[in-house]
Amino acid sequence: MKKLLKVIVPVSEIIVFAFICLVAVVFVPSLDKKVADWFQRPLKPLEERSDIIMINVDDYSVNEIGVWPFGRDVYADSMDILKDFSTEAVVYDLSFLDKSQRKVDETYLAEDLPGKIDEAFTYLNSGDISIPEAQEAVNEAVADTVRDVDEILANSLQFFGDSYLTLTFEDAYELDDKEQVEYLSKYISLKNVVDEGDTLTYDYKGVIPAIHNFMVRAGKAGFVNAPPDKDGYLRRMPIVLKYNGDYYGQLTLVPILKRFGDPEVHVSNSYVTLKNCKMDDGSIKDVKIPRDEEGKLIIKYPPKNYNAYNSISLWNIYRLSLLDRNLYKSIMSMSESGLFGLWDGDDPVSYYEQARHIKEYLCDNPEDPENGLTRKNYTFLRGKFYDTVKLYLESNQDKLLIEAYGEEDYINQIFAEMRELFHEIETSRDEVALRVSNAICIIGTNATSTTDFGLNQYQQAFPNPGAHYTMANQILSQDFVDDSPWWVSLIIAAVLGLVYSLIAVRIKSTVRQILFGIFTIVGTLVLLFVYFYITKQYLGVVIPEFTLVSSFAITTVVNFLLTSSEKKFITSAFSQCLSKEVVNDIVANPDSFKLGGQTLEMTAMFTDIQKFSGFSELLTAGQLVALLNYYLTKMSDIIMNERGTVDKYEGDAIIALVGAPVPMADHAARACAAAIKMKKAEVLMNEEIRNIVRYPRPESMDEELYTAFKIMVENKREIFTRIGLNSGEMVAGYMGSENKKNYTMMGNNVNLASRLEGVNKQYSTGGILISEATRNMLGDRFVVRSLDRVRVVNVNTPIRLYELVDEKSEANEFTLKYMEHWEQVMALFEGKKYKEALDGFKKLSEHNQNDKVAKYYISLIEKFFINGTYPQEKDDFGVAYNPEDGVFKLLQK
Repeated sequence: MKKLLKVIVPVSEIIVFAFICLVAVVFVPSLDKKVADWFQRPLKPLEERSDIIMINVDDYSVNEIGVWPFGRDVYADSMDILKDFSTEAVVYDLSFLDKSQRKVDETYLAEDLPGKIDEAFTYLNSGDISIPEAQEAVNEAVADTVRDVDEILANSLQFFGDSYLTLTFEDAYELDDKEQVEYLSKYISLKNVVDEGDTLTYDYKGVIPAIHNFMVRAGKAGFVNAPPDKDGYLRRMPIVLKYNGDYYGQLTLVPILKRFGDPEVHVSNSYVTLKNCKMDDGSIKDVKIPRDEEGKLIIKYPPKNYNAYNSISLWNIYRLSLLDRNLYKSIMSMSESGLFGLWDGDDPVSYYEQARHIKEYLCDNPEDPENGLTRKNYTFLRGKFYDTVKLYLESNQDKLLIEAYGEEDYINQIFAEMRELFHEIETSRDEVALRVSNAICIIGTNATSTTDFGLNQYQQAFPNPGAHYTMANQILSQDFVDDSPWWVSLIIAAVLGLVYSLIAVRIKSTVRQILFGIFTIVGTLVLLFVYFYITKQYLGVVIPEFTLVSSFAITTVVNFLLTSSEKKFITSAFSQCLSKEVVNDIVANPDSFKLGGQTLEMTAMFTDIQKFSGFSELLTAGQLVALLNYYLTKMSDIIMNERGTVDKYEGDAIIALVGAPVPMADHAARACAAAIKMKKAEVLMNEEIRNIVRYPRPESMDEELYTAFKIMVENKREIFTRIGLNSGEMVAGYMGSENKKNYTMMGNNVNLASRLEGVNKQYSTGGILISEATRNMLGDRFVVRSLDRVRVVNVNTPIRLYELVDEKSEANEFTLKYMEHWEQVMALFEGKKYKEALDGFKKLSEHNQNDKVAKYYISLIEKFFINGTYPQEKDDFGVAYNPEDGVFKLLQK
């Protein structure tokens, strides 16, 4: 019956799993994406960089400018202002697809045209020009009344330089204009792309670009394709797309590539890798942008409303262009009225007009540095204009003018109005400059009268330009999330369902099985989240969880019919030599334990009681056994509490390992912690023994143990343990015959640990010697001191020996300082400065007369090195020294 049920459960799991897989094709993808949305919420929020900013066409802008859609001169004037502040790039998330109608310049019509007509007639009346020339001047002045706003924006795009427009790829919109197609391929497509087996990037046959006059005048362009998921949420965007075989970058990727120094773009199915990017801190590194199963970047939105993003209203910038024009006209009016007659400083009007001249030149020509016709000089002259106006208004020109000409009320009024205007402009410019200087500015719409809205996990009516803003921040901050292929989720589900059912059906108690099922379902969800939290890679949750729920239902039904023997076997096999924690690990995950040899990284421990043969001479066999049981119990418990495994006892010696049968990354630290606790327990044991024998034997104490304690105290014997530790690859396993098995370890690294235990005697250490391999795995948690580089018997490779002293958190200030001085003296010794080293060791010995290691080095130097000789085998000093490589050979067997 049991065998039949063991077959029924897996078969039922397979049937249910197949059903889930079929359902998953329809329902799971959408549900998994919603779970992924929730998984993102606890992550560290995306860093919103100050050099990425949204310029919003918002309700405030629409209300203040007064008409929607805006004339393209609004964007042109705004770009000119941004140029004043050294803005790095202007990225339009606006599609300029059609030409605009010409626009009557109402300001020009009201303010400039009458003056130009009057000027023409003035020249005519004075005889300076003829009637035809006057007619031509009037016609030109009238013609200027109508502005070509497209040409104005085109000029500003070219003048600004780093401006970026949109492309929208659609198969249904094939371009007929070959010139446009060739231009896109030659100037807009990404040039330094390396295809590394990319099969996910779709190659479109059609494209909708901005009007060609804009495209050829702008710096570059990127695509804005961002289709939402089936549930309407915008969770992911393509990083690159193809058109007619060429690669194109996403709208914000293109300016970022320029910032990175135009790196090579390597495209594979898993990543878009930007090679050798020049980072803000001057370093060079690769930026790997993960691609999901569709070849897109998963968007990690800031966990807040769009209005809280780093943004500024377009009106705040466009308003500066209006104020700028007003300031210039006011300064011109003051100049024409003679209010600059006493001013001996620079002419602000000249700076303004020089800057305007440079802009007009650069709209049609490349930069001419020799004649100062550069964008840099334009920005300089614009700054000089404002600086000069400020200097003029802060001077006492108004008082001088009043003294010279009178007209106090008029002059005071003019200067008061100008100072108020300039203060308003200066304050506004400072506020805008703080936001947009050296920034990538993304211009997009979020006004309620616009239609560019979607959904994300934090906002139901989310302005879609925020997706471009988020993507730019992700790339620059290198903060990405990823997902795994769909089949990984199926594999996890299949394994979890099958393993769970095979384990759960063997649990006898119904309550325990239910608890185990709930724990597994919840625990799996938690583990999948923890995995996502650490790696930022989403493993599909829905299918594994549904599978576990079905497995839970099936195994609960058959719970009363199956029993378990595996846990009993493991518990009985290991509970005597492993900690409960490790045994529980093996019981919970039996696959982690393998019968037979298994190569693992671990730490071997050998311990031995110094001069234990002397104990044997004083004690009877029963007393010796009682003493050993007392000692070995306490020491073994310490080892097992650090998740160590007691291999065997050989008389008074303990042979143990840490890092098997359950692998542990921190095995070296655990072994060292156990060794230090053993030495501290040894002190307490000796004190306990002395205290016990002061009084009659406690009733609960074994008589032979009490007698052993008395004999030890009477003969002034104490327990002193020597410990050797070494880390590295070793073979551990449950080995032996079918009738007699033992969990043990073997290998050269095991032998080295055994040798180090005995080497403690040579150096007269406090009891613990560790190898260089162990030391290298400890970090700075422990206090250790360096000893010699040595060759141990039967081990040819030289190694550095270290004495393990204490845990740094437990060590006192004296010990820490003492060990610092020790390292300095050891450096002198190894640097062959023997006299200085001898003095150093003597000073150390004076500070700590109990340090037998210092005394050992004093003896070694005085007997040999200070005399120009070296210990050899014949000297019976325990070591032989090779001056050629500075390595000691240990002679103890």
